Amino acid sequence: MVTILVTLLIFGILVTVHELGHYLVARASGVAIIEFSIGMGPKIKTWQGKINAFSIRALPIGGYVRMAGEPGEDDDLESMVACIDRKPINEVHIFKRMLIVLAGPVMNILLAFAIMLVLVSTSYAIGSTQVAELMPNNESGKHGLQPGDIILEINGKSIRCYPDLSYMILSDGAFGVDILVERNGEEKLLEDVVFAYTEENGVVYGAMDFKVYRKDKTLGAIFYESFWQGYNSIYMTLDSLIDTFKGRYGLEAVGGPVAIGEQIGEAIDSADNFADTMRNLGTMTMMISVSLGIMNLLPIPALDGGRFLIYVIEAIRRKPLPKNVEEKVVGGTMVALLVLMALVFFKDIVALF
Repeated sequence: MVTILVTLLIFGILVTVHELGHYLVARASGVAIIEFSIGMGPKIKTWQGKINAFSIRALPIGGYVRMAGEPGEDDDLESMVACIDRKPINEVHIFKRMLIVLAGPVMNILLAFAIMLVLVSTSYAIGSTQVAELMPNNESGKHGLQPGDIILEINGKSIRCYPDLSYMILSDGAFGVDILVERNGEEKLLEDVVFAYTEENGVVYGAMDFKVYRKDKTLGAIFYESFWQGYNSIYMTLDSLIDTFKGRYGLEAVGGPVAIGEQIGEAIDSADNFADTMRNLGTMTMMISVSLGIMNLLPIPALDGGRFLIYVIEAIRRKPLPKNVEEKVVGGTMVALLVLMALVFFKDIVALF
């Protein structure tokens, strides 16, 4: 029950933050907003604001923004409040509409960076990218890696923080990677460095076989690490998504809310104390927020990225797509997404037993 409640709370916060992004930019753009709702389902409380109505609804699983001019809202203009100088969304400048649809995913990514700042600033230690010592039975040392090496690049990707380093080894280390290091003040390229590996569900992962030095936890280091670790979270999400499309990860690696809820439960159970629990949940919330932002930016018509693509096409054509065409494209992809979500949900339920 605790896991279910925490999962609902996390998803509720993330979706509400997402919708808040749409709402704030729409309001600043002069769009006639009908309602901003926190939660879904039956209304618990509604009050009238200066521009629009606000609602709290019974199910804490998200929220939404109703704007005049959206599909299904064309005949609801009379419910708008104080919108004499405001326009339906389909009548505001195309550039403003682009900003409105991008604002939701951007808010999720900004939230992730904010959470990362808290995580880094409260962390016990910050790992560097300099090799401190090689572990017994290491593989990388046999291929030239030495204590004292500062790792600058792996396979051409700049390594700016410890999560960069650990992810690149996890992702590619078992297959041999080229590592650019700084050694005694000079750069040296180590070619085809192989790490030990583990295998899970048929997927091979590299394993770090060395320890790194700690970084001094200064104010500058906290902001530096917060930015680059947040950036690395985005990179990991995109890279994993690409690997999924390439077929590296099978269907068992794809999970929905049920699988995420199970991971949240594991994060709670694995903590030794309240502080560790909050850190684990913070890390999970940060990663889910990044994933929510990135997934919504995909150019799929039913998502924000797809809506942005439709606006780009409209800007190029200098006229909107025919309404019936747009409705069929968006409706069709929405049905496809719902079917996919149902399949993933069913898979996750089966995996629990």
